[in-house]
Amino acid sequence: MTNEQLATKIKLANKLAQASGDVIKKYFRQPNLVTETKIFERSSIVTIADREAEDAMVDLIRKEAPQDGIIREEGENIPSQNGYYWVLDPIDGTSSFVKGLPIFGTLIGLVNLDENITLLGCVNQPILQERWLGIKGHSPYLNGQVFENPYSQQIDSQIKDACLTSTTPLMFVTPRQQAIALELQKVCKRTAFGGDCYNYVSLATGWSSMPMVILESDLKYYDFCALIPIIEGVGAIITDWSGNPLNSQSTEVLATSNSMLHQQALKIIAQGTNV
Repeated sequence: MTNEQLATKIKLANKLAQASGDVIKKYFRQPNLVTETKIFERSSIVTIADREAEDAMVDLIRKEAPQDGIIREEGENIPSQNGYYWVLDPIDGTSSFVKGLPIFGTLIGLVNLDENITLLGCVNQPILQERWLGIKGHSPYLNGQVFENPYSQQIDSQIKDACLTSTTPLMFVTPRQQAIALELQKVCKRTAFGGDCYNYVSLATGWSSMPMVILESDLKYYDFCALIPIIEGVGAIITDWSGNPLNSQSTEVLATSNSMLHQQALKIIAQGTNV
């Protein structure tokens, strides 16, 4: 992809964020909003805001980039004609959205699926008017300003001083996953549940009062695709639980504020693989 083509995609990503945000703001903190629990999923809910926000983005992509494919949370995927796919999660953190808490986000990723390269990722929080943009090989932006992570280059980080974060304990389904999560909870200084994508942008931006370790499982591609270039752009780490690059089939995600924490977390995870 040329620089000119990438610039066009970045403009489209911002348009998608604006279009979905306009829908979401219309429904945020509205009483008696109908919700549904997704079949076969323990704690995943969907609202009319999810569906309409996704439809707004899909319509825009079909209009402005008709050859691009779409991997989406709520509707049917659309095949690509050129190898590029938009990966969309209209409201990551619907449980926070329905409680009126502005710690959710719209996730917009663009990938070369054949080469497993996430070219750009956008996280938009329309209520707080915060928008993160990550571009592969570049420092990420928050509301148009480059930001850095104060923890990413620390070479003496110890996992016992870190905060372990997961969206919910219900996401650890198998005995192995539960044992690994419990062991990391014992080792880390703090454990916090909740947050969805906001955990990852907090890690990337360095907002936390201590370095972070994010451990999650039972995820889908749209849950993390857009986060990859944002986290990697500040020198933080995001992989699967084996330390391998994430791909469209990954379900277990480990993100850490720096490589030292990542190495220590992988050792603990490896000890639990025989459970």
